[in-house]
Amino acid sequence: MPKTLLIMALINIPLHCIAATITLNIDRQIDPQTFPRYGLNLGGPSYWGAEQLRANIVRNPGFMPLLDRSIVLVEQVEGRQIKDKDAWVARPDGFWTGGRYQILSGAHANMQGRIFDYRRKAQSNGLFWLDQNLNELRIGDAISVEKTSQSQAIPQWWSSGRTSLVAKKEGGFAARLQPSQQTAAALASYFDSLGGTAGRLLPVAGDWQLKFKVRSERAGAKLQVRFARDKQTAFVHQTIEPTAQWQTIELDWRGSEGVSNTSAPLSLTFQAEGDGEIWVDDVYLGEKSPLPSGFRRVVVDTLKTLRPGYLRDWQGQLGDNVPNRFIGEMARHPIRYRPGENESFFAYSIPDFFSLCAQIQAHPWVVGPTTLSRAEWFNFGKQLRIHADQAQLREVVLEFGNENWNALFRPAGFTDVRQHQQIADEALAAAKKGFGDGSKLITVVNAPFLWGDSPGAIIHSKVADRVAVAPYFLYKIDNNETEKQLRQRALASQLPLLVKQQQLSKAKNKPLAVYEINFHSSMGNAPAALRNLVLNNGIAGVALARQLIDSSLVGIREQAVYTLAGYSLKLENSLGDVPLFGISRDLSEANRLRPTGLALAMLNEVAGGHIHAVGCTSETDACNALSAVMFNKEQKQQFAIVNASESSHSLRMPCRSPIKWAILNGHKISDHELAGSKLIQNSKANCLNGVTSITLPAQSLLIATPER
Repeated sequence: MPKTLLIMALINIPLHCIAATITLNIDRQIDPQTFPRYGLNLGGPSYWGAEQLRANIVRNPGFMPLLDRSIVLVEQVEGRQIKDKDAWVARPDGFWTGGRYQILSGAHANMQGRIFDYRRKAQSNGLFWLDQNLNELRIGDAISVEKTSQSQAIPQWWSSGRTSLVAKKEGGFAARLQPSQQTAAALASYFDSLGGTAGRLLPVAGDWQLKFKVRSERAGAKLQVRFARDKQTAFVHQTIEPTAQWQTIELDWRGSEGVSNTSAPLSLTFQAEGDGEIWVDDVYLGEKSPLPSGFRRVVVDTLKTLRPGYLRDWQGQLGDNVPNRFIGEMARHPIRYRPGENESFFAYSIPDFFSLCAQIQAHPWVVGPTTLSRAEWFNFGKQLRIHADQAQLREVVLEFGNENWNALFRPAGFTDVRQHQQIADEALAAAKKGFGDGSKLITVVNAPFLWGDSPGAIIHSKVADRVAVAPYFLYKIDNNETEKQLRQRALASQLPLLVKQQQLSKAKNKPLAVYEINFHSSMGNAPAALRNLVLNNGIAGVALARQLIDSSLVGIREQAVYTLAGYSLKLENSLGDVPLFGISRDLSEANRLRPTGLALAMLNEVAGGHIHAVGCTSETDACNALSAVMFNKEQKQQFAIVNASESSHSLRMPCRSPIKWAILNGHKISDHELAGSKLIQNSKANCLNGVTSITLPAQSLLIATPER
């Protein structure tokens, strides 16, 4: 007889509501490796939304020019002239002129040179003139193109009057403001401007500081500095008369703002008046004493509650270069990989990311830029190792780009799977060589999850250690569905599909990983109000927990929920807003967790260690709606169990000592978006003769662990 497990507790559920008694036993070990806790996508910072990640809220604080990188897929070759394959990825006429290129595939792979000219008529494909004839270049070959431009407007800042970037003789750049007697020159940055029902997403609370450098290149102008929330008294309002030498200005104050349902944007303004020339540089605005990682304290505190085993760095950095991924924020360029004035952004660095991972004891999962050459990938791997060692991180996951199969990322991706495999294999092999031995580097390629042949031919990669998929769920909701139907569909298992894809991938010695997972309820004609009956309810957390547990049951070790923070997603056709994809509503204060965030935090209280399946027996078919795993760590048997049925059950489970347990009840009908810990019921149960019992409500998540 296997060990049996019986947990006894009362949850205010009448006995006549219990549909079945279920006996659980510890079954096979799923994998000989130890499993980490469940992971999370950190995401990138934003000016306006819930993703207020960084202590320095200013983007491009060092006034660096914009770095553009993209992928050209050859459609036509005529001597030195190259025609790009897709018109929609093209840039304006003359954009790439004077830039650099590197060949990524084909007979000329690793060759590089200069772009003499770039032309585009109307909405046609882009035409490149290169500095040499590439006689063996073939249709479909991939070329990485790059340019850093100083001629455009100062990126990530809004300007009026005469403003520009200026190179400093000591290196780097500054913002140049050249007012006249008639016209001021100003730079502004705006924050917390989402508005609507979001409320205040970035309270100015505690000790804050505005710090910057300023000098006068030509006397005769004064600088007004102002930081304020719209229609409220300014936090900072100063007039400065700069000298010819660089001065560092530090302005400190204590903010008293709290969480508020009233929205009002913040703005920082540097305005030069008079007849002169003023240079500004190295702006810091935020918490006065930032943590070493440069992330806000509420971010770190929330992550410590969630305790992710992996933290994935996906910001959109496909068009970055190696030095820019590792340099300090005052010398870091904003980046862009696809066309559009609003497509540039300012990323946090890998050293800061690694420092954050060390603070919260998570393994870093890094998305590497697809625009890198083989030599750059070697250097990228080398730098990863240096900074991982400095942060004392023993394991790093390195993924080749993001969703290469997805046409949305075509400007820096490889939708042709054979080309994806070839370039990824060369890149990851170079990165592994640069990273060296002695620490663990797990290399990853990505694949679609819902295609007929998923994960597809990428499993034939010769270098990758994992094939990563994104098993999102509950994609489509129509207006003729009932709440009951939606709840059932939310809890539906994807286990058969996971089993199939894991078998295909493991047959090629590449187990699956999960790079993103969450609800994806953006399709269909249902209004947001109907969707939110599930998405804002405790059942959302239970559903996410079931998907994570099911992935563990098929041996998927690396998983990352999407994403830490995100207020809402606007549906098409004016159907309204849904609370996706953040498992935190916002970061206005720590632990503003939605039910999905509560579920991840609960799972990570018990996750980690050697993982076992849990056997189930019952006189009814109740076991069909149960997903359960047991983690054995330091001789502690810790359980995570989801009851997806519409009935409550009495669970009998093995134990060695009294246990403590917690339940997230998804059967209650209500809006639970910010119910927080009120949604979770905690208690203890005795262990009698190696058995304990607990009544598990319908559509609920249970975690159980020894009391000591």
